Order: sequence, then C-alpha cells, then structure tokens
Amino acid sequence: MSDPSDQRASVERALMDRFRDRANHVQEKPPRRLLQHAIALLLAVAIVLLVLTGFDRFLTSVQKFMEIEVEDEAPAVAAPAPAPAPTDPIPAFVVPAEVSPPPPADQDPRPSPPRAPDSVPASPR
Repeated sequence: MSDPSDQRASVERALMDRFRDRANHVQEKPPRRLLQHAIALLLAVAIVLLVLTGFDRFLTSVQKFMEIEVEDEAPAVAAPAPAPAPTDPIPAFVVPAEVSPPPPADQDPRPSPPRAPDSVPASPR
C-alpha cells in the first residue's frame, strides 16, 4: 500500500491542476452565436409587427363602427335608398319594409270551412 501522505499529495496536486485549468478557461470568451441571435431578433421583430398589425386592424374596424350613424326606426319621410357602391358588402337577406301583423290570439289562424246555406234541406238518409 502507498503511504497516506503520498496519497494526500497526489490528490492535492490533481485538485490544483483542475483549478488551474478552470482559471485559464474562465478568461477565454465562448464563441459567439451570431446567426442564432440574428434569427431570434428577426423572429421577435416579426411577431411584434404581426401583433401590432392585428391591433391596428381591430382599432380601424372599431373606428368604422363608431362612425356609423344611428338612424331613427321610423323616419318621417322615406327617402329612396342610394345605390350601393360596388365595394359595399352584399346583404345575405333583405327584410321586407312592411310586415302584416299576426292574427289576434283569440282567433284561429286557419280559415273556417264554408257552411251550407240554410235554405237547402238536409237530405234524408
């Protein structure tokens, strides 16, 4: 077996060598990853521009909505509707101008069958 003092000296020497190597590596700068940083910067700028564009379109649509004038439900004089511009959206359906009111609740909506005249006698069976 080896002497404990020799073993201790060899462990101390090994530790000192490791610390010396680490101290030399600390002073060295790691290689820069320019391509990775450039791509990350471009992606970050693209994401920010995408979010800002969406926000701008949202605010534009809100402004257009706020500019729409509220019209009275029953105008005094019905003016003819102006011809729609070619860029205006086409409505999916058209609501008729006048709708007939529903029948009162106490009346049957189906027409009653015609009755026979009172002057004709019933035929005998």
